[in-house]
Amino acid sequence: MGLECNSNRRKKVYVKDIKQAMKGRVRDGYTFNPECKISKEDPKYNPDPTANDKVHILLCVVDASAVSQMSPKAIETLQDIREEASDLDIPQVAILTKIDLICPEIKKDVKNVYRSKILKKRMEEFSAAVGYPMNSIFPVKNYHEEINFNSDIDSLILSSLRDIIDNLGQSEC
Repeated sequence: MGLECNSNRRKKVYVKDIKQAMKGRVRDGYTFNPECKISKEDPKYNPDPTANDKVHILLCVVDASAVSQMSPKAIETLQDIREEASDLDIPQVAILTKIDLICPEIKKDVKNVYRSKILKKRMEEFSAAVGYPMNSIFPVKNYHEEINFNSDIDSLILSSLRDIIDNLGQSEC
């Protein structure tokens, strides 16, 4: 479930549930419910979380083509979640997906990812809106039309994954 409200249903994720999950107070198997937040009486509520129960990194995944259309409420929610993660000393990173859909140069050749002014502008826009530093935002191209694996797409995804793992490792030192 995403953070955006569906205009027909007017439902959203409870940010307090996300905060409880980051603290390790939500057990595996809990189904987030936009109708009500988790209570201490819920069997999936964890009153005594261990270090293994707590979130070790906050990963925000955003469609690059949707960055400029993010609602003020979605931006506020992401900022609120980031602030809670900061208070809990949880490292934070973001992945911008579908980068080929916003830039014809990347669509032509994914190796152009770090040359793209369009992508850089979109990353800066997301950084300014939500607060992720530029060096914590990783662009990736999704597999959606490809029939076979592509080493350039894989390389970008694996590079992002390596940087995220490095980010996690540095925070625990």
